[in-house]
Amino acid sequence: MRWAQWAAAGGIVHRPTPVPECRCTVCKRRMRVLPVEIAPRKSYTRPVIETACATYAALSRPTITLRQTVSRLGKDAPHFSSLHGWLGAMGARALGRLDRQGQGPPVAALIAESAKGLRPELLAAWNQPYPVAPRKCRSRQRREQLEACARLFDTAGRLFPQAAYPLTAWEQWLESRFHVTAWGFPARLPCTAIQQQAPRKVVVRCAPSRPQRSRPTKGKAHGARGPP
Repeated sequence: MRWAQWAAAGGIVHRPTPVPECRCTVCKRRMRVLPVEIAPRKSYTRPVIETACATYAALSRPTITLRQTVSRLGKDAPHFSSLHGWLGAMGARALGRLDRQGQGPPVAALIAESAKGLRPELLAAWNQPYPVAPRKCRSRQRREQLEACARLFDTAGRLFPQAAYPLTAWEQWLESRFHVTAWGFPARLPCTAIQQQAPRKVVVRCAPSRPQRSRPTKGKAHGARGPP
């Protein structure tokens, strides 16, 4: 059994999920096989992560914040810092920057296989720009990560338009081809700190302070000093 956080009506529920034990016909080793909804080393399931990340990265919600996004998930929603970490790591994965860190096959191989088996025009569409709200990023690295997330979710929606969770459906299709986790990503990246919003233009002015001048003491006798 594997405990995980699942999306339910009104919030997130913590419940167990059966994990079957399988045996490899080649090396004869036994291993546990996770269902496609449970990502390796993640307590929240893929549908929960996908819902939160897709909501925040959507260009149609330019003013939504991290806190507002997780609050839409209801009771026992993940912390907003978890969402920030998912977005950064998932964006880095979609950019191909984690290809050598054991997070799955190279991104180029995933796109090539999807174009071959699903939509041939995916190769050209994957390199199209995907703008994000400027207020959600204050560095070039963060902007690139959010743009990659938007590209990932938009592509999944085009490949599986009828699925409730397109990225999870895409993951299941890719796992049937590669037999390993396809879109794996770490919980967070150490280089992506939470960036605050830009300072507001409206400021409150205060009255200028008038420093008091010290009284002159030159030439003034202070009297005899006492013994030390």
